Amino acid sequence: MKMKKNKSLKDNIEDQFDSTMDDVKSGYKDVEEKTVEAVTHAKDDVVTWVEEGVSNIKEGTQQIMDDAKKTYDKTTKVIDKNVKNGLRQYNLKAQEIADNVPGGLGDNVIRYPWVAITVSLLIGFALGFLLRPARKA
Repeated sequence: MKMKKNKSLKDNIEDQFDSTMDDVKSGYKDVEEKTVEAVTHAKDDVVTWVEEGVSNIKEGTQQIMDDAKKTYDKTTKVIDKNVKNGLRQYNLKAQEIADNVPGGLGDNVIRYPWVAITVSLLIGFALGFLLRPARKA
């Protein structure tokens, strides 16, 4: 009888051992599945984080470019306005001086512009020739 009890005890131990091994094997499978799931989830989170970062950088760069373009446009408008105003004032002064030149010189310049340009060139060359010795010293 003792043999039967021992055999039964031995069978019992083997059954428990097999059961424990099955639990360990299924535990490893669960751990492996959970690890793969966690790694996949982490990878997806990193990809999402990087994509959001790139998107934010693109938006920031676009905003900077838009701001620069607006500033350029505003500056160009102000410069155009100031240049036009300056040219208008210059033209008014030039017209006032031309109107006040004695002997109708302004009318003659209007009638004969090439003569006026030639005379101006000759006066410029004469001044350059006269001032040239002063430059050497």
